Amino acid sequence: MRKLTAAFLCLCMIAGIASALADGGQILDGRWLSADIQGNVTSDTPAELKNDYGIYVNKDWILQAKIPDGEAIAGAGAESSRVLKDRQIALMKNTDLPGHDAELVRKLYKLISDWDYRNAQGTDPVKPTIEALKAIDSMDSVFAYMENKDALLRFFPMKAAVGADLVNPDIYITQIAPPSLILDDSAEYTERTQAGEQRFESNQQITLYMLQRLGFGEAEADTIIGNGMAFESKMAGHIKPAAAKYQADYIQSILNYYTEEELVSLAGSFPIMDMIEACGMAGGKRFLVTEPNYIASLQTLFADENVPLIRDWMIMKAAKNVSDKLDRETMRETKAIGNRIMGITGESSDDDIALEAVNGLLSVPMDNLYIQTYCSEKQKEDILKIIDEVKETYREMLGNVDWLSEATREKAIEKLDYMRINAVYPDELGDWSGLDFSGREENGSLLEAKNTVDNFVKKIQAAKIDQPVNKNQWDQMVLKTAQVNAYYNLTENSINILAGILQGDFYREDMSEAELLGAIGSVIGHEISHAFDTNGAQYDKNGAVANWWTEEDYAAFQARAAKLASWYDGFIPFEGANFSGQKVQKEAIADMGGMKCLLTLAARKENFDYDAFFRQFARIWRQQILPSAVIARLAKDTHPMNYMRVNATLAQFDEFIDFYGIQPGDGMYIAPEDRVAVW
Repeated sequence: MRKLTAAFLCLCMIAGIASALADGGQILDGRWLSADIQGNVTSDTPAELKNDYGIYVNKDWILQAKIPDGEAIAGAGAESSRVLKDRQIALMKNTDLPGHDAELVRKLYKLISDWDYRNAQGTDPVKPTIEALKAIDSMDSVFAYMENKDALLRFFPMKAAVGADLVNPDIYITQIAPPSLILDDSAEYTERTQAGEQRFESNQQITLYMLQRLGFGEAEADTIIGNGMAFESKMAGHIKPAAAKYQADYIQSILNYYTEEELVSLAGSFPIMDMIEACGMAGGKRFLVTEPNYIASLQTLFADENVPLIRDWMIMKAAKNVSDKLDRETMRETKAIGNRIMGITGESSDDDIALEAVNGLLSVPMDNLYIQTYCSEKQKEDILKIIDEVKETYREMLGNVDWLSEATREKAIEKLDYMRINAVYPDELGDWSGLDFSGREENGSLLEAKNTVDNFVKKIQAAKIDQPVNKNQWDQMVLKTAQVNAYYNLTENSINILAGILQGDFYREDMSEAELLGAIGSVIGHEISHAFDTNGAQYDKNGAVANWWTEEDYAAFQARAAKLASWYDGFIPFEGANFSGQKVQKEAIADMGGMKCLLTLAARKENFDYDAFFRQFARIWRQQILPSAVIARLAKDTHPMNYMRVNATLAQFDEFIDFYGIQPGDGMYIAPEDRVAVW
């Protein structure tokens, strides 16, 4: 019955979205069709350059695009990810590669891929954990379990991690934050959205299956899930909602510093220092506490009357956590449950699943193998050359911004000049030579291997507490090279263009200059622009939270950013969708700031091929996503949907409007006074 409920929920969601996209895809917000959503663009959909540039460039691709089995998305990024995965799978299975990194990867791959071995183990690896959790009957036993470093699975009501201090980014500090919630957002525990309903149903069905697989009866499993979610709800009542992260004052709100004595006083009867030590992060002189009110609430949450709820919360989390670490039946069935709820068809291959686990546990050794095999000095030289050109142009662009005073302009350019560049791969590879774990030959289990690796990583992190930050070091645990991604780091004031993105539509050696600038060039411009979005604006050249604006300039900046957010609020990807301009504000600012920079650069070049440039920009954001996956996409993703990233960005600029002769009344025309680009 519950499986039917999950499937029915999924079908209702799909039907609801499909009804909103009837009649060939209605353009509900008067702007552009949500071309990302699978089935929305048909052969009859107009593809007119002046009305919808994204569809004009990508319609043929959209009509033939197929979302792979076991996936929810197809697109330029997904295609590049497929190339990356195939390369990494080949590395993972290569028995001839020398060195400790290769040995670790092979050992883990053998442990993961030997299904006869894992099937013979069945659920045995997790049974001692479940029995220990079932025995909890008092608050003392709750804390004793959490503090038991021999336990393979432990769950804490807070996170303790090490990162650069936000005010003094030259020093590492221990950061204390609320835990991740099953429903992701604390607001979901009081008013459930469609995205929250998806997450709840997925967790309920997977956990119900796993608990029964671990020997609990259905009624007993229902009680455990009910109790576990009841305790999550209690915690959520003291945790800020996700929407708080998008408020202008969010960064200032998390700058709460405590000494050990002050933190102990804040937590009251809750043994906060014992918990920090249990997390492997003891020894700090000061602590950055992002939500003090939550930490103060732990003494009331961890009360005797809540022991049954806390016990079942940990049992529920343990059951969900091991769903992919035991035998093949549990792994395949739990993935199938999640896929049904998300409307995903087919299954991921065993190799893809093994790679996900290897990357999750052995990110640095796997990264090292990729760098040594697939990265080249030419790639790095090409990217550094483009970065230098884009960065110099950005300097010119900032110099010409007419609404900045000279005082703020100087600070902005100074921040740009101080920006650190991490391009393609590090000069020095990460060293995990001190790691080993029990593999198949030593009768180990995947659960034990994960615990060993997790403890190894914790020791590396803990050794940084209160130590100076080496800003010249590329930390591969934070900055994995083999990923289709690029990003800006606030506390380093760095842009990071990673090797995994340098393929497909983003970068090829045979691309023309205009195509390169429309592809990886626009990505670079985007990442530089994050230094000057609504978050980046609060960090200085050294990566410290600081005010480098005049009062008048900052007010003007915030007004421009608010106009942009309000404009994005008007998008309706499908009927009933509540699109949040504030949520995507930072990414939209970066999209438009990067495009402004690239168009400034293009204007300096003779006979620049604007058509090739604009077309390539549209290609890198082409995408098809399952209708049922759009709900989760809108709930979590801070980027505008891809069709917006093309049309809403390009329509801001005279260079695009003038080159194609777009006129008032055309779909791609936005009057100058209505444009929302911040920079």
